[in-house]
This record gives sequence, C-alpha cells and structure tokens, in this order.
Amino acid sequence: MDFGLPHLVSIGGYLLDKIGEGRIRVELLDLNYEGSDHEHLKRTLESFAPFVCIGLSCYSSFDYMRVLTLGRFIKRLYPEVPIVSGGYHASALPNDLIFDGSPFSAVLRGESEASMTAVVETLLGGGQIEEPIVARHIVDDMDSLPFYRWDLLKRYWPRAHDIGRKMQIYLSRGCPYRCTFCMERAKSGYQWRSYSADRAIEELRRLSQWTDLSRWVINLADPLFGWKRKWRRDVLEGILRHELFPRQYWTLTRSDDLDEVDVEMMARARFSIGIGLESGSPEMLRKMQKGNTPKKYLAAQERLAGLSRKHGLNWAANIIVGHPGETPETLEETYQFVRKIFTTASSTCGWVSIDPFRLYPGSYVHEAMDQYEAQEGSRFYHKTWWKSWYDGPFCAQHVDPSHRLDYETRVRMMYDRYGPLMQEITSRFKGQGRSVDRVFARSLSEQAQQMSPERRDQLLRHAQRARKRTAKDGPTAVAGTVVSFPIGLHMKNPAVRLREEAVRHLLETGVLRTEAVVEALLKVPAEDFLGIDAARAMLNGQSPEISEGETPPWVPFWALAVGLEALGACAGDRMADLSAVNGYVTALLAELVGEEGTILALHPGGLISATKLRMRLSQWPQAKVKTGQALEGNLDAEWEGLWIGATLPQCPAWIRERLVAPEGRLVTFLGPRFRPQDLVCLTHRDGALHERILGRARVGVLAGRGGWIKA
Repeated sequence: MDFGLPHLVSIGGYLLDKIGEGRIRVELLDLNYEGSDHEHLKRTLESFAPFVCIGLSCYSSFDYMRVLTLGRFIKRLYPEVPIVSGGYHASALPNDLIFDGSPFSAVLRGESEASMTAVVETLLGGGQIEEPIVARHIVDDMDSLPFYRWDLLKRYWPRAHDIGRKMQIYLSRGCPYRCTFCMERAKSGYQWRSYSADRAIEELRRLSQWTDLSRWVINLADPLFGWKRKWRRDVLEGILRHELFPRQYWTLTRSDDLDEVDVEMMARARFSIGIGLESGSPEMLRKMQKGNTPKKYLAAQERLAGLSRKHGLNWAANIIVGHPGETPETLEETYQFVRKIFTTASSTCGWVSIDPFRLYPGSYVHEAMDQYEAQEGSRFYHKTWWKSWYDGPFCAQHVDPSHRLDYETRVRMMYDRYGPLMQEITSRFKGQGRSVDRVFARSLSEQAQQMSPERRDQLLRHAQRARKRTAKDGPTAVAGTVVSFPIGLHMKNPAVRLREEAVRHLLETGVLRTEAVVEALLKVPAEDFLGIDAARAMLNGQSPEISEGETPPWVPFWALAVGLEALGACAGDRMADLSAVNGYVTALLAELVGEEGTILALHPGGLISATKLRMRLSQWPQAKVKTGQALEGNLDAEWEGLWIGATLPQCPAWIRERLVAPEGRLVTFLGPRFRPQDLVCLTHRDGALHERILGRARVGVLAGRGGWIKA
C-alpha cells in the first residue's frame, strides 16, 4: 500500500497557510490504516472534536459505497457539522453525492485547496454552504501552493514503514492527453502543471528530512511525470546532484518522448517507470486516442526496450485488454507485439501488466456508452456498478467489447495467451542487483498469479451468473440497502474481509434489508465461534455435513440472515436460541436486543462445554446459557422470538404457549427428512401460529419429542 496522502496533506497545508494555525486545527485520518470497527472510529472522532467541517475523499469509484455509508455514519454523530467530499469520483459524478437525504453538504470538484479554504472561511464567519456542487478548480501555478506539511501525518510517522510499501508524493498534476478510458479529465481537465524544477527538488529534500528515503520506494504519483522534456531533465539532474536517492523511484510516463539521455539519467537516478502502452494494435491505439501516429508510438516502445537493457532501467508496460471496439484480431495483434518486445532478446529489463478494460465514470467511454453500443456492438452489463455492494472489480470489467468479441471470449484469450507469456517474461527479467529486486520479483510473481487458469475460470463463472441475473432483472438493476454505518474499514484483516464480502453479496441481491441485522453480522466474528474453516464455509453459503439427530453447528449464511430479519429482534426484546451449539446466533441476537434485552442460549452439550460457551459469550452479559435440548419444551415465561437452526417435521405444540402474543415469532426449518426443507417464520397472532415461508435449504434434522428421530 502507498503511504503519504499528498492530496490531503496539500489541502491541509493550504488551509493552515491561508486561514492561520491560530484559527483552525487540521487533522488527517486515513481509514485504510486505522479504520478498525466503527465504534473505534467513533471514539477517534470524539478525540478530534469539535469540528467546523469534515471532508471525506471519494477518491475512486471503488470507494463510493464505502464513502456514502461513512458519510451517513458521521452525519448521525455530528448532525450540525457540514460534510464535504472531493476526489475523482466526486468530480466526475457530483450528483452521486448530492441528492435529497444525502449526508453531504457539498462536493468540491477538481483540486480542492482553494475551494476547501473558501468553505471553511465561510463557516468560520458564521455563514452556510450555499453551492452544493462547487465548480471545478484547477491550480494553475503549483509554486503558489505552500510546501507539503508532512507534519500533518504525525499520527502515522512512528509506524509509517510498517503500514506502507511506497511513499507517495506529487510533483506535477494533470495530463494533456485524451485517452478514452481514463478519468483524469474529470478532475483536472487536460492541463499539465508542475512545480518548478527547483521547487520539486526542494519538496524531495524536505521529505528526506522527515524520513530516510533509502528505506522507501518513492511513488511520484503524477498522472504523467515529465511531460516537458526540460523540466524532466532538470528534476533528474537535481536528484543526482543532491543525491536524493530512495530505495527506488516509481512513476508513470510515456515512451514516445524518451531518448537515450532520458533513459540513462533515469537509470542513474534509481527510477523505474510505468508506461501506458495499452495496445500493440494501431487500430486500437487510434480508438483509445493514444496518439495520432500509432506506428511511431509503437516504435518508441521498441526503442525503450532496447535502451533499457543498455542502461539498466527497469520499466513496466500496461496493456488494456477488451477496450470497446476490441476484436479477436486486435487482441492477437497486441499479443504478438508484446511478445516481440519482451522475448526477442535473451533478457529484458521490463515486465508487463495485463489489465482488463474497466468502465470508469468520468472517462470518455463512460460518457459515450450509447455510441459504443451502436457503432461497435459493445455491451456494458453494469452501467452503474459503483452503486452496487458486491463485486465491483468484476462488474467494472464485465463488458462485451464488440459484436465480434464477447466478455467470455476476451477472458479466455487474455488468460490463455498472456498467462504463459508472463511466466516467460519473469524468467527473462533482469533487475538491478540491489535489494529493490525483491520488490520487482514480488510484482512479477503477483502478476503471474493473477493470470492463473483458476482466476480465469472464476471470472467465467461470475459472467455466467451475471448473465442470468441480467436476463431476469435487466442490465441496470441495482438492489440492496444503503446503511448508515461504514463498511470496508478493516482493510488488512482477511477474516473481516471475508465476512464483509458475504454481507455485501446479500445486500447486493436484496436478501438483506434490515440495517441492524447487517451491523450485527458485520460486528460478530463468526470465526471466534465456528473456527476459521467452518466460518469460511458458512460465509460462502455452504451447509455443514448432515449428522442426523445432532444440532447443526450452522445454517447457510443467507438462511441465517433471512431468519434474523424475520425474527425482527429489537432493543429490549427477550429472545432464545434453542440450538446454541457454539453461541454464534446467540451473540448475533445479543447485538440486536442490546444491553436492555435478554437472550437465552439453550446448549445441547454437557456442563463443561456449557461453561466454555459462557466464557465465549462473556462480552454479552445479557446472554444466559442453559443446558438442554431444543425440543424438550422446558422454557419458562414468554419470548418475543425463538430460533431453532435445525429441521423439524412440524411445529411442536408447546411453542405457541412460549411466544408472546401478538407477534411472537419462531424461525426454524420444517419439512422432509432427506430433501431440502422450508425455512419458515411462525408468528403467534389471533391465538394461532401463522406460517410464512422464507426460503428452502437442506439442514440437519433434530432428535427429541416431536422431532424426526426419537431422543
């Protein structure tokens, strides 16, 4: 991951410079590093309060749903504090964040130093935000900006090397080119601007005073580094003269203006460069607007491949496979060109990154989807994919490029052709003989792994399922619930990511609709109760192996979610889990009823296992453990809800006496012994139990009075 937040550091420094450190305090919070759960976030925000304004960066479209839920969460905590947003997605589609009921007061389009300062000055003066969508602002003279205030990241510097692989800084902004797939235009138009060369060197020198550059890969995250040749060479010369050497510099540039002098200077300055080659087909380069003379453009790439071997400059070429208008012939043409530049010589200093075309809001393709569909026969299956909870990386790339190339064929050609080629390039790659070669080796390995047959088959299965949904619901159908607490804060915990993926899937398909249930499913760690392997199986929708007569340890995740929503547990309710093998459902119910509620966990095991269960549930004092079988009918008092996560032939007669009237509920499975059973909700109303079928699954049967098997 990258460390640095230069866009927010720049905005924060500008605020302090223009308004004055005696009038305001600026805090930067990076939730990729310290998001934890939202209770932790709440405490962190409380430590920063009071606020005059809160800004949330909607940097990319992949952040959209996370930012929207985060905005709702913060608005609930601080209803009087204006919340503003900016970033690439916010600049491209401001109305995604400004609408009736939105938590956001304004969207600051473009580069937000001046517009954020104007907002804060207005609020400090007692005014209100009048314009919800602020016109795009561009910084014409970057030297007019104050120096980066790296002290604003003081919260992170003690752990900086632990939480980031690359240190990020910008020395220029914008890009003059008009590539059809890129969303840079949404933020900064087509203007390239930079610090002066002297100022750029001074920024690097100041950064070196904050951290030992030699420990970092420095990511010069400019959209296009060194568009002007003189500036580029002056900066490189300054780096060499002042010996501002990190472990490695990494940046993005173009090959068509690099000659031998540039390559030699970059190699000496410890640069590695990324080149947006995108295609080896002149026809596709024209469709992508990668230049007016595709043949010269490709010749420059071949020249770079040769010069890099001579001077030891490592580089990477990015290829976009499946851009609208792509055909099998252009795909093959690109493959042959890539093979030529990487395998003609005995070794290579470069590697290749193969990416599918992705639909980005703000790009020309996004604005011209109808045109591509009419002229090329393209098909965009998820035109608003960023508004979906589930599987954004797949939905963004799920496109039929043309009437002659559908998504599935594109995937097969991409993986079957480039997978072996990636392995060959890896075997030929020549590094620099320094420790940074480990970074290159890791990148090459990750690229090769991503091109595996397993990943290919996974994408094809995704596409098959998506086509079935599209045929049923239409291409633009978006289901799901917008919740008012943040999702996606646990970036580094694989168990939490798996849990969130399962919840997102149910949100996307409309299975989950109750915010309290969503929050409980996200908050309670299933692996603490079921174990890691069983939790993974449950979250992936599997059922446990059927063991007749024994209470199943879990039910399929969708069934659990639907059942909890049907139970409708509220704060203060009395609920009982009559199949509390491990306590997972008990903990979920405890979250739903809160501290003022009561939960009974009826445990089918002995005293020793019941004692362990009490310890497992110790953080929920409202949960009480009792030993006994689900069908013994030894409950006392009345309950708002009962859960039995197993199959019965019919509802026991005593259940009605134990449900509060009206509206007391039992959720369980009823049905045959050896076939899928009905998940049902039985509601006590008008002296009778009214049955509502919620779904169907295969779940183990219970033993005991009224069960399929005698106790």
